[in-house]
Amino acid sequence: MKLLVTDRKGEEHTVEAAVGESLMLSLRTHDLVDATCSGSCSCATCHLFIGDAWASDLPPPSDDEAEVIEFLQFAQKDSRLSCQLIVTEAMEGMKVTVAPEEGF
Repeated sequence: MKLLVTDRKGEEHTVEAAVGESLMLSLRTHDLVDATCSGSCSCATCHLFIGDAWASDLPPPSDDEAEVIEFLQFAQKDSRLSCQLIVTEAMEGMKVTVAPEEGF
């Protein structure tokens, strides 16, 4: 399945993602996110902006994810952590943007 990812420099990448795995794994493979905590929902270095067109189609963030996002400088209403998003068939063609680095 293919996703369109805009990196921090504004360049767009087509990324292959495996259904059933976290989105973070595919993005990290392409060096698009740091994912320092390796998916434990604690560092936010895999922070993305999903966009309104796709955000409503995703399951809501867990309490843990929402708490991490709440304290981010660059948080937006469509912010998500890619480590908490499991790739599904419905995500085919989804467009996401990697959020700016938080600096921590």
